[in-house]
Amino acid sequence: MPLTKTRALIADLASATGSGELQADDNGGFQLTIGADVTVLLYGGDDATLLVVLPVCPLPPQPDYATVAYLLGQNTMQSAITPFQIGMDEGGGLILWARLPIAALDGETLAGLVDALADSVTQIRGELYPQAEAEAA
Repeated sequence: MPLTKTRALIADLASATGSGELQADDNGGFQLTIGADVTVLLYGGDDATLLVVLPVCPLPPQPDYATVAYLLGQNTMQSAITPFQIGMDEGGGLILWARLPIAALDGETLAGLVDALADSVTQIRGELYPQAEAEAA
């Protein structure tokens, strides 16, 4: 499948971010880095929706009630990251993810969205691992 709409949106995103041409990987996904350490993975499997995934950090070992409540609270309708949700990948890493309708996006809109989500990733990392964020600053 050629994924014409997906490729056009990715090209528009690359232009909007000034990141140069983004090449598809072996899985057909595209990768973009925001700032120093936030990765954005983009997949357009059906050419109507775009799967956007941002790896956050490892799930804390033995998370306490407050940590679990914080993470689950990110999945409510009142959350600043809606329609994105926090999930966990098969390796135990936390991710922000959502499927977005390609027809509702252009490169500038998607660039603004991934910038805002990169800020959310940084904030979540700081909440879960405050010592690591303090050392990085």
